[in-house]
Amino acid sequence: LGLEVGNPAAVLIIRPGPWDFKVGYNFGGGLGGDGGKFFHVSLDYRIVDSYRLVDFLHLYLGLGAFAQVVTAGDNSDFALGARIPVGLQAFLLKGTVEIFLEIVPTVAFYPSIVPPWDNPQGFQGYFGFTIKSPF
Repeated sequence: LGLEVGNPAAVLIIRPGPWDFKVGYNFGGGLGGDGGKFFHVSLDYRIVDSYRLVDFLHLYLGLGAFAQVVTAGDNSDFALGARIPVGLQAFLLKGTVEIFLEIVPTVAFYPSIVPPWDNPQGFQGYFGFTIKSPF
């Protein structure tokens, strides 16, 4: 279980095994242009998880999907797409706490196909932490 901040602004993480399930909300800017307030849901699978680079620093790489729904103004934008999360992670307190920095190129598929370099929401980035459950 964890939290992250970035784009979207605040996200709750639930990580059972190699899966990352994220639910979040953006409070302004970004998708939709006027206000940019939107709900975000994503599901990623970590293809490479905790690949040791040096002592406590690890790398991960995943593949997943996202959905976003704009909640501001008259916009009723809805977007679906793919995500490729790449991150650095450090494990503290005997692996109980993970601190990470992540960048996620995205490709929108709905309402139209848009590569990351042509989309204001084309890159999602996060800084956050997770705490491993003792169960």
